[in-house]
Amino acid sequence: MSLVNRVQNILMKPAAEWEVIANEPASVGGLFTGYAVILAAIAPIMSILFLGLLGMGGMGMGGITMGMPLIAATAAATYVISLAILYLMSLIVNAISPSFNGRSDMVQATKLMTYASTPVWIAGLVSWIPVIGFLISLAAIAYVVYLIYLGLRPVLGVPQEKLAGFTVVIVLVYIVLSMVLSAIIVGVVVSSVVGTGMMAGSMAGV
Repeated sequence: MSLVNRVQNILMKPAAEWEVIANEPASVGGLFTGYAVILAAIAPIMSILFLGLLGMGGMGMGGITMGMPLIAATAAATYVISLAILYLMSLIVNAISPSFNGRSDMVQATKLMTYASTPVWIAGLVSWIPVIGFLISLAAIAYVVYLIYLGLRPVLGVPQEKLAGFTVVIVLVYIVLSMVLSAIIVGVVVSSVVGTGMMAGSMAGV
């Protein structure tokens, strides 16, 4: 199945698509290189294009203007974060699935987290638009939660009575993991950009 068809199906008819996904052959590497790596690049590319090159909405937090170096660095960090979180979440879901009477299968866990992430990645097309992009991103996150809920039974064999609890656990773990990784990587990016700027200023003053 083509990437475009998979995106359309998981967004438009997820219940039927999860049944297809559950039974098709796959590998962790293939799920990343053939799907996640491509779609996760949408938001960073949009940020660089519209915020950096075209200068649309170039104000950062606290009224600090975001120049191209900071935008590009932030976009790259966002890309790395999203893929790192996807892999770590797949590991965690695989590890705790038996606790909810589901299967322990890394490929299946990666399928679940990869394809369920589709709405957020597609929302990256408009995430750079003030207000509207934010609202669409929130709606996409809500849909991701719904997709996880729908996918747990066919993909990992989680019984109906355990679906809600497992979904809540996944969401909570994702929030904590996202906050920790984002804080670490963004801190490194900002320090790097600020340090580069100070070095450039010092050299200019010599």
